[in-house]
Amino acid sequence: MVVADSNCWHLQSYRHATWNSQKELLSKFRCPTISPMNNVASRTIYIDIESAGRARRAPIIELAAIAVESGSYRELDSIDMKLEFAMKEADPRFLGVNKFSPTVWEKYALPERDAAAKLAAFLRRHATTERTSPKTGKPYLVAQLAGFNSNRFDIPRLEQLFQRHKLFFPACRRSLCVMQKTQWFFEDNQALQPGPDNFSLAALADYFRLATQPDHTALSDVRATVELARLLAEFHRISATAAAA
Repeated sequence: MVVADSNCWHLQSYRHATWNSQKELLSKFRCPTISPMNNVASRTIYIDIESAGRARRAPIIELAAIAVESGSYRELDSIDMKLEFAMKEADPRFLGVNKFSPTVWEKYALPERDAAAKLAAFLRRHATTERTSPKTGKPYLVAQLAGFNSNRFDIPRLEQLFQRHKLFFPACRRSLCVMQKTQWFFEDNQALQPGPDNFSLAALADYFRLATQPDHTALSDVRATVELARLLAEFHRISATAAAA
């Protein structure tokens, strides 16, 4: 990795820092936004799904979500579910990539509607983003989602899942995309070029030496996404502090 200036040195130092030192530094910058409706610090829910095919109609076979305190990235809660699906609707090539095991799914998979309802309850529990009903004019809360390439992949499929079962999807329809956050990071830090081989989650995990390696299971992928987002946020904070000194 090329180290061209003090900012690059900070990034390299960060990559070798312990989590304890990361937490100590993060605590100095933490100033969470408080939701006026429930007096709770703002939260972000990172989410990942695994599907049995590339097509948007392919069934979701696994999903995981992690709720964190916005800004500090302190983990508050998590959920991890496997979903029942019809094998005839699946692409066998994707089942191998997604670590599908018939025995495991037979034991743990939930009916699709039950999984959607369980996810909805999780999102409501961590909803801190205020919206106003156009019909009643009354405020209500939805969850702020984030993910890796989530606006193109995860969110449209989750919306279809909830529509299919006539359930309300209690989340902002536009999620915070960590892949775009990473692309902007390298665009704004040209001294780090050449960057990763590509902008897949696996390539970025390797480049930044993330503790969690994504393996196409929902929980590991979403944990890697949270770790990557936290790392980039930390680098920006260190850079801003160094510039202000």
